[in-house]
Amino acid sequence: MKLIKALNNNVAFVQNDDKKEQVVMGKGVAFNVKPGNSIDASLVEKRFILDSEGIKKDFDSLLKRISISDIELASNIIKKGEERLGYHCNDIILLTLSDHLSMMLQRAEQGLYFTNPLEWDIKLIYPEEYKFAKNVVADLNEKTGHKIPNQEAAFIALHFINSNFEHSEMQETIMCTKIIQNILNITKLYYGKEFSEENFDVKRFITHIRFFVKRQIQGDRLNMDYSLAETILEKCQKDFKCSKKIAQFLKQTYDWDISQGEMLFLTLHLNRMNMN
Repeated sequence: MKLIKALNNNVAFVQNDDKKEQVVMGKGVAFNVKPGNSIDASLVEKRFILDSEGIKKDFDSLLKRISISDIELASNIIKKGEERLGYHCNDIILLTLSDHLSMMLQRAEQGLYFTNPLEWDIKLIYPEEYKFAKNVVADLNEKTGHKIPNQEAAFIALHFINSNFEHSEMQETIMCTKIIQNILNITKLYYGKEFSEENFDVKRFITHIRFFVKRQIQGDRLNMDYSLAETILEKCQKDFKCSKKIAQFLKQTYDWDISQGEMLFLTLHLNRMNMN
């Protein structure tokens, strides 16, 4: 791994053994290393591959408007997030989160904040990501002395959620969150009651529809033992009608054709949730 350019002692552009350019980070990783010389790989704590000309240009553009400290801050948050959430974030998150944190801290100095219309949805549908992001905001407030509101946690959580969806854009992640919320609303209206987000079966249902929506977006198929279909339909008629309403909404709104397997799994989760 050879040094191309040291951005500071802890951040550097390098070329790896496969001739791909990377941004590497680690304490002292570029200290006293000259361009063209090898760096000590044992000092690398985090690396991000710049695997296209577009990403390289985006990173160069980013360096012109934000500080290296913001990039280091984002890298540290990404590292903690991967450890606590069990994620393997895609490399583009370094650019998007660095840019967001830089603008957020600039706004904080001016006392300007934005509300996030998806805050409640993210808190409900992605509780672990939201909880982690709230801790990030609390840490930033302690370190900077700013009063960054919890609304920012929803924005930070979105970056992690998006990075965990392969080949997806932020708009697709936002669309996915809205679809999930619409499914929850249909369910509440159909059964005529609210469901506690702390209930185990409710949490399982939300997790199921998160992956259900992800499968629809990516065009994946769900395999199921259809010999169980008759039994499920006989015992869960009311719940199957709810799953049909959800399928009709998705067909009318997104032109999605929901398979029988998906309908049956959805019915089972609805039944468990409604029994409590």
